[in-house]
Amino acid sequence: MANYYDLLEIDPQSSFETLKKAYYRKAKTCHPDLFGNSPEKNREFQLLVEAFNVLSNAERRRAYDEALQVKNSVVEQAVEIEPTIMDSDVDDTLEELIVGNDIPENANLLTLFLDLERTKVFMTWREAKYFYSIKRYRTAMQIFTRLVRMTPTNILYRVYLARCHVHLKHWGKAKYHYKTAIALGKQRRPPQRLIRVRKELDNADRKQHPILYKIKQFFNPTEIKEYLTPEEQVIRETNRSIARILREQALEEKYNPQNQHNNKLLK
Repeated sequence: MANYYDLLEIDPQSSFETLKKAYYRKAKTCHPDLFGNSPEKNREFQLLVEAFNVLSNAERRRAYDEALQVKNSVVEQAVEIEPTIMDSDVDDTLEELIVGNDIPENANLLTLFLDLERTKVFMTWREAKYFYSIKRYRTAMQIFTRLVRMTPTNILYRVYLARCHVHLKHWGKAKYHYKTAIALGKQRRPPQRLIRVRKELDNADRKQHPILYKIKQFFNPTEIKEYLTPEEQVIRETNRSIARILREQALEEKYNPQNQHNNKLLK
């Protein structure tokens, strides 16, 4: 079986731009919609999507390259997983594929790629993330800025744009996009707490004005709260109440004279 580079007919050192052009070129030779949904072409296209999905992700591409070097066909090697931005990995995936991109519910990478026109936003996201991962922050910032204009309600794009500004020491712009992401999170159903984003915003504030930040912290320490939904608040309060009642019962039994007398008789 040919490796992913051979499948796309590109060199292992190829840039993202070359990878993207190769995908579009190859997709036109096997896209199921162009061949009456041929089962053979569908399998070929699925493999093409899988190849692009791996090679367009810098971490997975490094793992795949290492696998090739040791002549191991396993692609899904253990790589360092980046902490999620949203409240779960599932939410990050939904943001990446669906939110703000006007894509049908239950979309996945394959269904997204079945429409060549719909891949534009996803391709742009992967390109921006690729440059971010190799620390070309200015280039990544320019692409993320374009993405935010294309899909202004997408939280992931906002956060990564803010991170680019942090690396470039554009503190004011970084804080603006962090705050916008947090505001968008409040509008989600259920609301997104974005604890990690709030911490990054606090850190950007500290780096922008370190002395002023220390003064503010002295008089009014920042507390990154857990932002809970009403349902979660009810559950937490209920658990606290039950725990308090159990503690009171335990203390009452411990210090009840009748219980102490009974314990002595048992001894």
